[in-house]
This record gives sequence, C-alpha cells and structure tokens, in this order.
Amino acid sequence: MKLRNYLGLVLVLLVCVACPNNDDDLIEVPVRDRGEQSIEDDELLVEYLSTHFYNYEEFENPPADFDYKIVFDTIAGDNSDKTPLINRPELKKKQYNRFDTDNSLYILQVREGSGVEPVATFTDSTLIAYEGFNLYGETFDATVNPIWLNLPTTIDGFANGLGTSVNLLSTVSEDNNVGFGGASGFTVEPDGTTSFNQDYGIGAVFVPSGLAYFNQPPADISLYGSIVFTFSVFDVVITDHDGDGIITINEDIDNNGFLFDEADNPDGDAVPAFRDPNDDNDGVLTRLEIVLDEDGNFVSLLDTDGDGINNHLDTDDDGDGRPTIDEIIVNTLTGEITYTDTDGDGTPDYLDSDS
Repeated sequence: MKLRNYLGLVLVLLVCVACPNNDDDLIEVPVRDRGEQSIEDDELLVEYLSTHFYNYEEFENPPADFDYKIVFDTIAGDNSDKTPLINRPELKKKQYNRFDTDNSLYILQVREGSGVEPVATFTDSTLIAYEGFNLYGETFDATVNPIWLNLPTTIDGFANGLGTSVNLLSTVSEDNNVGFGGASGFTVEPDGTTSFNQDYGIGAVFVPSGLAYFNQPPADISLYGSIVFTFSVFDVVITDHDGDGIITINEDIDNNGFLFDEADNPDGDAVPAFRDPNDDNDGVLTRLEIVLDEDGNFVSLLDTDGDGINNHLDTDDDGDGRPTIDEIIVNTLTGEITYTDTDGDGTPDYLDSDS
C-alpha cells in the first residue's frame, strides 16, 4: 500500500512538472445556486428514504447478541415487504433556513434516551459514537470508541439533527423538538472498559449539502453531497461556552438553530453572543445583568426599564437616554468597573432613571 501511494505521488509530480503553469487556462466553476441545490438534495434524500429501511424489527425484538446499531438496506428481494424510512413514525422532518435558503433535515429518532439525563441541544457537548456515509453507503468517517464532541464545532445538519434547537428564553415558536439524551448510568468493567446502561439515545440524521459541506467538502465527500450519520448518545453536558450564566442554547437569540447569525451578535463586535461575556458591550458583564442563585445558576432575566429588551442586550438599561457605558467608570488599565451612584439612593446610575 505504501509503495502504491509512493508511485502514485511520483506520477502526480511528473505530470505537474510536465504541465505548463498558465493561469489563463484555468476555468472557474461557478458555485451552484443554493435554492436549486436544496431542491435537488431533498429529491435525493426523499428517494433514499423511500427505497431504504432500517433494522426496526431488531430494535422492536432485540436478539440476545444485538449491538443496537442502526443498519440501512435497500427495499428489494427478501426485504420487499419492509417499511421504508419515509413511512416510519420515528422519522421527523425539520426545516432550516441557511444563507437565505430553506433546507429539509430528516431525523430518525429510534430511541430518545433514558429520560434521566438532559436532552442535548445543538449547542451542547455530547459523548457519542457515530458513523458517517454517503447515499451510496460508502463510509467517510466513524468512531471506534465514544468521543466528546462540542456540537457547535460540527456541521449544521449534524448538530441540529442530534440536538434540539429550542431556546427556552425565546418567544419564537419552535415545534420541532427532536433531541437525544444519554444513558441513565454506566458500569466500569474489570478490564477498564465502560458499559453504558441500555437506554442511551440512538438515531440517524439525513443531511442535505446545504447543511453539510456544500461546495467545500473534505476529500472523501463529493461536491454538493448529501450525507447520513448514525449515532449513539451516551452522555450530554449542557454548555455555557462563555461562562456568562446564560446557557448557550439560550444565546441563539433568533431561535433558528444557528449561533453565528447577525442577530446572535447583538453588539456587532465580531464575537457571537455565546462566546461573548458582555453581550451588549455596555461595560457591564452579562452575568451581572441577569439573576443568578447563590450557586451561580441562572434564575431569570432582567428588564429594568421595561422596554422589552433584557438588560444583557440593552445598551441603556434604565431607559434614561444615557448609554449604560456612560454611567459607569471603567479603568482602561485594569478593566475594573466602578458603579457610580450620583444621588446616593443605593441604585447605581446605570439602573437609575432619575440619577
């Protein structure tokens, strides 16, 4: 194998040396229209879901040696009586708008999880095992053992397929509450391996290219390729990436399943809210503009001036016409903040409308 690779490299180098370097001969291939590609992707995914089934009978009546892994196969021959994926009640469809284009994501929720541990959101850290493959069944990525994945660092379709996108603080309606939880417990075996209770989340997600790699895929995925992941979720950690007291799912301000939109960066400082400890850049840290309990856990939001904009997103917290940043004193060398109280009533100026 190494010799074959080496000879191939030599041939490539020889061809490169023999070819003239003429940039005028390069042909720039235009990027496909996202709307047209979305339609094509959905047609391919629906065709796959209509002609394939998964081993649902094994999940319904598990054999003694069942490994609880999802396996897909074509509906044909001895399998001609199987129920296609498209008709399974476990299959859910979610719509996401990315780059001004609607994309359909299909999620197979075989088992949600134990119900004891929290259900993952698309913003959390999860201990999972997974396999990724194309619509021809060719594997391009897989884990041998469970690994921790920070879902916001993965492709949009994978993160939103595995985790719910419900922002608990948002007033935006969201009825696609599909997510997976971990196991209720685990056992450390004598050989040092870990066995999880047989109630962890199991599922699959069918991802259109618009929620995957589109025109910039890695080498083992085709251009504009729709892909599939099967996965098992063993543990979930609800995440607060910036430590500001607001968990990351609740910093998806427009509640659309993405963290990097313009709406999710309210102060426009190039740092999205979930990474920004001062979401409105008013000089007062976000965790000081919300209510936390004595253990530092989130309790509620604040809206001092009642204008419908919560303090951590409001640059004028008391609505007196003076920006909050002008009603505090910030030491530019140390970053230390002094909260002035001009009228001495015990309420700092930035929260006092008649200071």
